[in-house]
Amino acid sequence: MVDSRTLARTVLELATKPDADERIKKFIEYLEKNNLRGLLPQVIAHVERITKQSAESNVLRIRSKFELSEADIQHIQTLTGAESAHIEQHIDESVIGGFSATYKGFLYDGSLDNQLTQFKNVLTK
Repeated sequence: MVDSRTLARTVLELATKPDADERIKKFIEYLEKNNLRGLLPQVIAHVERITKQSAESNVLRIRSKFELSEADIQHIQTLTGAESAHIEQHIDESVIGGFSATYKGFLYDGSLDNQLTQFKNVLTK
């Protein structure tokens, strides 16, 4: 049984091919031929969700108390493996020093608060 998620992934894959327009037309014909046209609203919703997740996954979000220099941002990109990511820098007064960054679901916490917590943990062991 073909489901709407599989169809969404298929149409996204077809859209990357050189003759995408023709392939998508054939995809629509397949839906009509197999009486799956009713799944189109769900397929579209999945395509939108997948596209949004994909776009968000290539964003490096950096929080710091002050605006960082280009060199600092490049260093954070190297640390996180986000050299080709879109950068979103947020000024956050609650960050005492350093930075915190998120990329592809991972948190990189280089804040002073985190460093002090780690130091405390080492001392208390």
